Amino acid sequence: AIISLFSRIRLIYQTLKSISDSFSAVSHRVSLDPGLPHPNPSRSYWCSPSSSLDSRPKDATLPEYADVVIIGSGISGTAIARTLLDSQQGSDDVKEPLRVVMLEARDVCSGATGRNGGHISPNTYQDYAELAAGYGSQAAQQIIRYRLAHLPQLMKVAKEEGLLEASQARVVEQFDAYLQEGTYQKARKLFGGYVDAIPEERNNYKMYEGEEAVKDLQLSSYITGCISRPGGAVHPYRLITGILSRLLAVYPSFHLFTQTPCTSIAQSPSGYIISTPKGTLKTLHIVHATNAWASHLLPEMRTKIIPVRVHMTAQRPGRSLGRDLTSDSDSFSIGSIRNWAGKRSFVFYPGASLSFFDYLTQFPLPSTPSSPSTLNDSNPVGAAKSPFPYPAPEGELLFGGGAALGGSGEAAMMQNVGVADDSAVDFEIGAYLGGAMERYFEGWGAEGESSLNDDRKQDKAEEVEEKEEWGRGRMKAAWTGIIGISADGQPWVGRVPGKVSGRGEPKISSSFSSESKATASHSAASNLAAPGEWIAAGFTGEGMTHAWLAGVEVARMVLGSSATCSERDETALPEQFLITEKRWKETDWEAFLGGALG
Repeated sequence: AIISLFSRIRLIYQTLKSISDSFSAVSHRVSLDPGLPHPNPSRSYWCSPSSSLDSRPKDATLPEYADVVIIGSGISGTAIARTLLDSQQGSDDVKEPLRVVMLEARDVCSGATGRNGGHISPNTYQDYAELAAGYGSQAAQQIIRYRLAHLPQLMKVAKEEGLLEASQARVVEQFDAYLQEGTYQKARKLFGGYVDAIPEERNNYKMYEGEEAVKDLQLSSYITGCISRPGGAVHPYRLITGILSRLLAVYPSFHLFTQTPCTSIAQSPSGYIISTPKGTLKTLHIVHATNAWASHLLPEMRTKIIPVRVHMTAQRPGRSLGRDLTSDSDSFSIGSIRNWAGKRSFVFYPGASLSFFDYLTQFPLPSTPSSPSTLNDSNPVGAAKSPFPYPAPEGELLFGGGAALGGSGEAAMMQNVGVADDSAVDFEIGAYLGGAMERYFEGWGAEGESSLNDDRKQDKAEEVEEKEEWGRGRMKAAWTGIIGISADGQPWVGRVPGKVSGRGEPKISSSFSSESKATASHSAASNLAAPGEWIAAGFTGEGMTHAWLAGVEVARMVLGSSATCSERDETALPEQFLITEKRWKETDWEAFLGGALG
């Protein structure tokens, strides 16, 4: 009995020590400098084929001065650049255009935007009660409406840019699928409170319950219930690189430098001096659009924006997935696929917590690409004219998550908190993602050994080349990305306080840069806000439903035309997102992380 008691005490001690050691390791990692992005990241399926922007000369010379320097070439940085540059259109009194430089440490759009899940579907009912408890019901509704505004805004942007086809931007039906009955009932309760507060949302949702309802969606019998709503999906890399290509073609005063990390920022009497491996650059405005890496150049933001490594895959669907179940044929062909392929997205909640989930989108099915003339006609004036440059989509499944290994492996999640290295894939999470979908769907069928339309290819050499490029089985590719978790759950947007940057703000009235003086009277720069550093970062894995409008708002702030309270609508920035010294001091990452894990 004594030995048995001792064994139990030892087991308890080892368990508690393991928990303590794990927490100590996480606490240490989140306090570290995330450094620069890894020079050799894992290969994202989104980023192939790569944009022509990466084939430009790497030895281009930095200008000596820019009115605005944007650090980062993802969705927030691109929204900032687009808003700044397009604001000059139609202005007759500007003789000298705004000079904007964008710096990217690696290839263009190689951070979280080029590595994410492709969803434009925000958390709504899942978060409303917590938001209302923390900020009040009115603020909670504003935050939710801001998130919801991103889908129509991004669809509008894709259309304006002539990128609807290339980016595959589309409205889909989003399904939140719950495996545990208790979790589903919790979600139903949260949904009830949400639609009571925002009644106009009620008719956008539908409940699926019972075996037959779930089976009709081809979901596994493990699923206890689903809640569906409108959502969105997009090829994020092609959307962002397409926009940047247009901006570079239209605005000679805009410059993008890839493989050019900002290594340091120094304050000088005439503004800021940015150091890079290619030389230095002077500016009066710096915008930090680096998300998880923001604290590399803003050390005081460590523990406020925490890097977390997350996982994504591209997979071939099983040969029965999507097949008409009423058909007697077991063969798989394009004609037998249900019409929802590419028109649905899923979020799976396998455990008891709403904080851990897996997510899935699907490429559309093959179709005849638009002719070059059609594509060119849809492009904005000044955009590059070229044939459709991308291979046709083939119904690939873009599946990510696995953070807690189905809700029972929180240690796997903790091992990736504070990690800013996206060069590797965790074995356990990669294995989980490689097998989970077959369990989520009924009738997965035989493995899809090649892309959906490979059997139609006549050129065998092309088929061999594709198979050598990507995995030949279910898993075509697996990669990781680094998201920036905000320590209070909300993005950090706006002018960076001097206490946070540690650099203060240049005094333009006493010493204005000589480069800017020469053209100030007729320059767009003469109307900008007072010099300073700005930020749009910390999107907590929900960048596609926060970052675009955050970038637009930062650009408006730099332009001196930010929305006032009386002008606010669903696209205006919630005040809770503004970076202030008070918020910075009060934010506690341990309290937030504890709530997320709970």
